[in-house]
Amino acid sequence: MSGNDATPGLVSEPNNREHELLLRHSDGRGVKCALFGARDRKRVVFYSHGFPACRIEAAVAHREALAQGITIVAIDRPGFGGSDWSRERRFEDWAKDVSLVADHLAIDHFAILGVSGGTPTAVAAAALLKGRVSSLCLVSGLGPLTAPEALGGFNLANRVLLLLGLRIPWLAGFLIHALASMWRAVPATAMVWFGALLPAVDREIVARRDVRIVLAKNIRESLRQGARGAVTEFLLFLTEWRPLLRQIEVPTTIWHGDADTYVPLSMATFLQKEIQGSVFHQVKGGGHFMIIDRLSSILRSIGGGDPSQS
Repeated sequence: MSGNDATPGLVSEPNNREHELLLRHSDGRGVKCALFGARDRKRVVFYSHGFPACRIEAAVAHREALAQGITIVAIDRPGFGGSDWSRERRFEDWAKDVSLVADHLAIDHFAILGVSGGTPTAVAAAALLKGRVSSLCLVSGLGPLTAPEALGGFNLANRVLLLLGLRIPWLAGFLIHALASMWRAVPATAMVWFGALLPAVDREIVARRDVRIVLAKNIRESLRQGARGAVTEFLLFLTEWRPLLRQIEVPTTIWHGDADTYVPLSMATFLQKEIQGSVFHQVKGGGHFMIIDRLSSILRSIGGGDPSQS
């Protein structure tokens, strides 16, 4: 698929705090989430945010989700935003967080949407919660970095950081800690980082005032606990999680821009190859943040109901 939706995605947030919840597992670990879009929870999409990011990222989809009658439930992953950090966390653990929130909200069936660095956790949840998941959607998704062809197409800075991580993990972790600490202290530096590394099509999107406001809130909130959540997750990215892709049995759509150099198109082609029956929408001229201008089409491609009715 190529071209823009008729109307760019417009950013809008709920005007009250009723949409946020803090829940706890039996071991005491806290999980923070936020609800966007429709309030009736008839069609529900669980949202796995990018890296580093948090539940606030999903605010960009609030207005479009409301228009389509979709409830988006965005969950902070461990160590980000309001969810407690876990030293022993695995990608598979996000399925437990989704189940905790879904059970609390009496949501039996739902779709899953993973964006960028949220892809591995979205994949794990879709693989492990088969009976409850209607569909999986991956947007600008990060694929397994252990695949031989994984690093082709990344911009130079990201490629160097990932190569360093694969060869000297502790040093890459130190650099991620330094970057995240800087972004936490001065959130504007994160926008400078993205501005320097993103393709021109993305720079135009993040320069919009409404988008910039949400992204700044997103970065600031995501790192409010410090940098260890980002370090833990970055090191998880370097692990072998390809087997999870082969466990997915739900309908899967993959959206990726061919101008994305932050997470390159090669990631999407690999994901499509590994996920049996997946449908790939290649967005001509789309960058890493193309989801903002294509929310209408992307949300229409997602289910959110009973998987037995799919």
